Amino acid sequence: MLDQAGVFPDSLTHGFADRLGGVSEGRYTSLNVSAKWGDEPEAVAENLRRIAAAAGFTGLPLCLVRQVHGAAVLRASEVTASSEADALWSHRDDPPTVVGVMTADCVPVLLADAKASVWAAIHSGWKGTVAGIVGATVKVLVEQGVEPAELRAAIGPCIELAAFEVGPEVADRFPDEFVDRHSFAKPHVDLVATVRAQLLVAGVQPENVERVGGCTHADAHRYYSYRRDGAGIGQHLAFVGPAGPTV
Repeated sequence: MLDQAGVFPDSLTHGFADRLGGVSEGRYTSLNVSAKWGDEPEAVAENLRRIAAAAGFTGLPLCLVRQVHGAAVLRASEVTASSEADALWSHRDDPPTVVGVMTADCVPVLLADAKASVWAAIHSGWKGTVAGIVGATVKVLVEQGVEPAELRAAIGPCIELAAFEVGPEVADRFPDEFVDRHSFAKPHVDLVATVRAQLLVAGVQPENVERVGGCTHADAHRYYSYRRDGAGIGQHLAFVGPAGPTV
């Protein structure tokens, strides 16, 4: 049900949910966390309940926001019903909140400092990656008084190089070192390597960056993939925050 990293402090819970262990049916089988494409809201609610129970944050609010493939970074305490962003963060002085993002090929990234004073969840699709959402989120956390070297980062399950074929207009927006123009008929982009490089440029130390999980496109049993199956597929949850109903 959950992939987890080893870089985060024990006082935080976190995880990257796969598609196993839920109650959704059909195209959404089984741990879908979004009703966006038509899944039953009751099934989605039960799936989220199961994730919270497995991760140990039952009783705490899970903050989500409408994702728009941009580079906006929003504090969970400031989210409203009309908010749009692709990264959410919270602070230990705020009301205890777990922040999360939903993905089905895009890169989920979780951040927290070693003292669990701040934490963030990032949805970094190719557009958000080009727009620098990872670096923007690190900058926001650093503005809270955290040194970049204190940050821990986990890059979750997403589409990998072998499956991420793009047109030249997309490939040209990435540094050449992250584009393979020779092994395939069309260019392929390495989103994982791009995001990792952005974390390092932002000051996160290499030993504090962990890759978790596999390729969403390659493993249909374990992961949803928009690129593989098209619209109407389920979505995964990536989340981080304090454990338990009180902190």
